[in-house]
Amino acid sequence: MTPETLFVPPTAHSPNSTLPVLRYPNAITDKSLNGAVSTIQGPEWRKGGHWVIGREKLAATPHYHSITHEAYTVLKGTGTYLLGRSPLDAEVDASGNEIGVKFVAREGDVFVFPAGVMHYVTATEGEYEIVGFYNLNERSSEEEPYDMHYGLGSVKETEEMRVKCEMVATPLHDPVYGKGGPMCTLWR
Repeated sequence: MTPETLFVPPTAHSPNSTLPVLRYPNAITDKSLNGAVSTIQGPEWRKGGHWVIGREKLAATPHYHSITHEAYTVLKGTGTYLLGRSPLDAEVDASGNEIGVKFVAREGDVFVFPAGVMHYVTATEGEYEIVGFYNLNERSSEEEPYDMHYGLGSVKETEEMRVKCEMVATPLHDPVYGKGGPMCTLWR
C-alpha cells in the first residue's frame, strides 16, 4: 500500500520540509504497545514515548525536531494536528488562506513527520493514544534521539534550521514496509 502524502510548505518561522508527511492508513492491526513496536520496521527506528495525548501538554505545543524524522503509531482514538505553523507565523496569508495544514490521524494509522515539520495536536477524540519512534542517524543517538525547537527564532535562524533539517538522511527502512518500502522512493 502506498502511503498518503501531505506537503507542508515552509513559513518564516517553521522550517518544514520538502519531503512529504506520510500517512499509512490502518497499518497496524494489533493496537497494543507490543503491536506498535512489532509494526515498525528497521533497526534505525527507536521507540520513544507512549502517550495518551489528552493528558500531555507538550503535544499541544507547536514544535519540531531538527536531528531526526519521527514516526507515530495510533493505538486508540483520533488526533487532529496543525502542521507547519509556528506561534510567530500569521494565521492567514495575504490572500486570506490559512497558514498551515490540518492533518487527522486515526486508530491503526502510522504517520511520519520529516525533520523540521512543525506540528502539534489541536483536538482529540476518544482516548487518543500514540507511540512515537525516532529515526537514529548521523545527527541523533540513543542518548539524544531527538531535540526540540519551538519556532520562536528569527527568520534568519529559521532559514539556518531549515538547512540543518534538510541534511537529516532519509531512513534506510520504511517504518511499515522495511527496506525498499515506499518511503525509500517518496523521500528520494
